[in-house]
This record gives sequence, C-alpha cells and structure tokens, in this order.
Amino acid sequence: MRDRFREFYERAGKYYPEDELTYSSISGLLRKNWIVHKIETMPAGNLLDCGCNVGRLSAQWEKGAVFGIDIARAVLQKGKELFPETNFIHGDLRKIEFIRPDSIDNTIACEVIEHLDTPLDFLQGLYTIMKKGGLVLITAPGYSYVRPNLEPLGIIRSYGIRVGTDGDFYLHTAYKPQELANMAQQAGFAIVETGSFEFEMRGWTKPLTILENWFWLLSKKFFPDSHINISAMHFFESLKINLFYILETFSFSKLLQKFFKEGRRSYILARK
Repeated sequence: MRDRFREFYERAGKYYPEDELTYSSISGLLRKNWIVHKIETMPAGNLLDCGCNVGRLSAQWEKGAVFGIDIARAVLQKGKELFPETNFIHGDLRKIEFIRPDSIDNTIACEVIEHLDTPLDFLQGLYTIMKKGGLVLITAPGYSYVRPNLEPLGIIRSYGIRVGTDGDFYLHTAYKPQELANMAQQAGFAIVETGSFEFEMRGWTKPLTILENWFWLLSKKFFPDSHINISAMHFFESLKINLFYILETFSFSKLLQKFFKEGRRSYILARK
C-alpha cells in the first residue's frame, strides 16, 4: 500500500532545509532556547528525540545516551555529520514499538505531533517503550479559534517538492495544551505540567503577517515555484529578527506576557 506520508517526508528531508530555515528565524530561535532550557530539567538517563530532523535540540544532552528517530533518511545522514555522538534511527513514529519496551528514560517530541496522521498511535507506542517514571516533553503549534488541518505547500514548492501528503497540501495541524494532555492521558501518561510558550511572538507580528500573506497570494497566482519566494522568506525573517531585538531593548516580551494568556505554542510534560 502506498504511503504518501512517508513519501512526502522522505522528499522533504532530502530537498527542503527545514532545520536551517527554522533556526534562522526568530520564532525558531526562541523555541529552541525554551525547549533546551526545559530539557535541562529532565533527570539523568537516555533521551529519545522523536522527529529529530538533524538532532539539533537533543545534541546538548549530557546526562546519558541520545537517540534520534526520523522518517527521512536524508536528515539523519546530515545529522550524523553534525552530531556524531547521537545514535540516529531511521523509523516511523506511527509504529515506534520496534524500539524495545521499557527502555527509554526521557523523550522529547517537539513540533512533530502536528504532522502525524495517527497521533494517538504514536503516544500509545511511546508509552510502551518508555520506562516507568520516564518523562516526555511534547510541543506543538497552538491555535486561537479553528484548528487548522492541511497547509498549502507554499515555500516548500520552491525547493522542488510539488506533492504533499494530500495533493497540494500537507498535514500540519495544531493543538491547545489541554488537547495534548487529553491525548497523552488516553495513551496512559500522567500529566505533570501543561501550558504554552512563545509569548514573544504575539501581537507585534500582525502587520508583517498581513504583508506576508499578500505576498504569498501573489506568489501562488504568478510564481508558486520560483526562487523569488526563498529570497522573500529570508527578507521577512530578517526583518522580524531585527524588529524583535529592537523591541527587546524596551523589555517588550515581558509586557506581552501580561496581555496574552497563551503563547503561540502549546506544551505538556507527562510521566509514564
């Protein structure tokens, strides 16, 4: 049976530089800092990085062995060059039970569950392979009103990828913290902590987002596959970074946390 999910992520892993683009954006940099700080609070033992890409988030773990699993072989090959100490595994998170039961101390699944078509299968499999008392950190995009489901390929098309998990679209949903918690509890986990983060990106990015949306509408109509889109993306991200650091000189992010009850990203910390 053809698996469009696997086919898409194998192509994306080979041609789309997701790690490079994510961590050259202000959102990605803020997210990385938050996640790395959270990981540091986990107890000693091994660490499994689910949907690891090149393994950047887990590379600083020094309390035990690091294992990274991803469905795209190409990103694992890049990861091995960048972080040779990580033990990379080519595998499907939807069928993660190939890892020995009761063998994993700590797990992170950061910005990956929103891409899974069977997230509960993943969580149930994860419960099986984790040791009793083991901790898992899960993060995902949040949403305000209507939960998204499929996203247009957008900038991915400019890297030569023209087919997603569903035609011109690919699976990219979002979760509120309680929704993540409910799924984790259904899989058997006990919730330790829930919440949101990335408050720093709330509010002030709206004008830029409107400008970007106008550009992508024009792009979709006139030059959907052009490298112009890549240049435009770098321009917008550079503009956000510069504006953010200007605003930070006035402690703007602390002010935002007083006005917004939720950050742009949801998370849970759960225990087996």
